[in-house]
Amino acid sequence: MKQSLKGEFYGQTNKTINLEGITLTDTVYTHDKVDWHYHKNAYFTFILEGNVIEGNKKEIYNCSAGDLLFHNWQEPHYNIKPEGFTRGFHIEIEEKWFREFDFKTKDLQGSIKIADPDLKFLLYKIFRETKENDGSTLLSIQTLLLEALSKMIHHQKNDSQKKTKLGFRVK
Repeated sequence: MKQSLKGEFYGQTNKTINLEGITLTDTVYTHDKVDWHYHKNAYFTFILEGNVIEGNKKEIYNCSAGDLLFHNWQEPHYNIKPEGFTRGFHIEIEEKWFREFDFKTKDLQGSIKIADPDLKFLLYKIFRETKENDGSTLLSIQTLLLEALSKMIHHQKNDSQKKTKLGFRVK
C-alpha cells in the first residue's frame, strides 16, 4: 500500500502553503481512481467543487461540494472520482503540531465525515485565509484549526457518551 507524502494528493496542485506543521493544498482531482493508500499526516479534505467517493475499511463516503472529511494519519482509504471537474482543499497536520499545542487526538481515530455546518464554516474560513496570505495568516489558521479540532473532539465525546447511555459498548 502506498504512503502519500506531505502535500501529496492525486491530481493537479494549484497551490501549496507550508506553515509550521500545517500544509494547505488546493488540488484539482485528475485521477478517475486512486487505489488503497494512506497519508503520513492527519488531514481534512474539504470538497470545493464536484464529487468524489472515498472508501475505507468501514464506510464509503459520497462527497460533493461543501462536504468535509477528516482522516487520522495512516488511515487506509481509496478514492473514485465520478465524471466531471472535482477540486478539494486539504489541511494536513503533522504530529509535531499536535504535540506543540498539547492537543490529544485519541478521540479522532479513523475517518470521520463531518456534517456540522459550524465546523465546515471554520474550514472554509481557513481556505479564505489562504487567499489573504499576509502577516497574520499563520496565527489565523492555527486559531481556526484549534477551534475546529476542539469542536470535533467535543462532538466525538458527546457521541460516545450518548452511545454509552443507550447501552452500547464504546471502544
